[in-house]
Amino acid sequence: MTITNLAELLNSSQSDYLIYDLGRIVQPIAVTEFAEICAQQRPYPYPLQHHAWFAVVFWGAQQPAEPFIWFLKFPLDERGLLNHLAQQEFIAQVLALLGQQLTHALTPEQEQQLQQSPYLFLPAEAKRAAFHAKLTHHWQHAPSAFYDLAKAELEQPSAEGWQQIGLQGIHDVITRLEPNSSTCQAIANHFAHYPEPLQNAVTEALEHGVPPPLLANQLQQLMQQPTAPAAVRLNALRALAGCALQATVYESWEQQLEQASVDELVIIAARHWPALAHSSPRLERYLMQVAKQNNPALFAGLVRDLLQLPSTRVAALSLLQRNDLPAVLYQAWQQFIGTHST
Repeated sequence: MTITNLAELLNSSQSDYLIYDLGRIVQPIAVTEFAEICAQQRPYPYPLQHHAWFAVVFWGAQQPAEPFIWFLKFPLDERGLLNHLAQQEFIAQVLALLGQQLTHALTPEQEQQLQQSPYLFLPAEAKRAAFHAKLTHHWQHAPSAFYDLAKAELEQPSAEGWQQIGLQGIHDVITRLEPNSSTCQAIANHFAHYPEPLQNAVTEALEHGVPPPLLANQLQQLMQQPTAPAAVRLNALRALAGCALQATVYESWEQQLEQASVDELVIIAARHWPALAHSSPRLERYLMQVAKQNNPALFAGLVRDLLQLPSTRVAALSLLQRNDLPAVLYQAWQQFIGTHST
């Protein structure tokens, strides 16, 4: 059997496996969808920096408690499809080292050789923490040793206690939040008052999932509160990424679009793009506001990002190529196509 892509390699090894996306938001990808992505039957849905970013968790039938993990990144072609040659090169490297016995233990020399592959990467600490929290929760394993201290500090914050919390503990707590638990209520009550580093870390954990309704409602109130510090409103917007398609969420930021800061405009594209893909009028209002910033670099960066995403690419192109665009948006688009290829 000729192995032509990564999914076929995993299947041929008779390994069981799970796939997580590590691009924009850490989230599972169905094995069937992953196989279609690897076979170039569908574009990779969450491109970041023109690459696909995966965590591949696999194990042999006799080793379910000892999984192997590859953090892999592959370039995308101009259609957003996983680069076939890159997959072939990685497969050749793996087969040369391991044959098809992927779950056999590596020697130190083999480990060193594999780590030299340009397709392996080390995720940022927050992404690793989010991934491990989701994986252990999926397998119903106990959280990390940092869980109890993080839970206690998030429930009853102290002046300096946040400095002792492990980042993994925060992600473990957020991943395991029960909808009406005292922990969820405490985070909702204290979120706006957490020290900035702690609030940022909690936000990073929240944006990789769907906050329980009680907490989501509080975050929406903070997002709409004009007297709240700008950093708190921005973190509330980020933390609601998993609720991007909830009407109350996109209506909240849409109502404040004319007053949106540059940072808020960036977060909307980076984390709330499903709401932009869902409505052409909303996408137009958003891009109008970006154009009004009179910042060509900002407009170019956000438009390029929306053109990368399969879910927003067609809608964005259809909108921007209209003959009846408002003048400010038309001028920004003409300047963009004059200096960038789409």
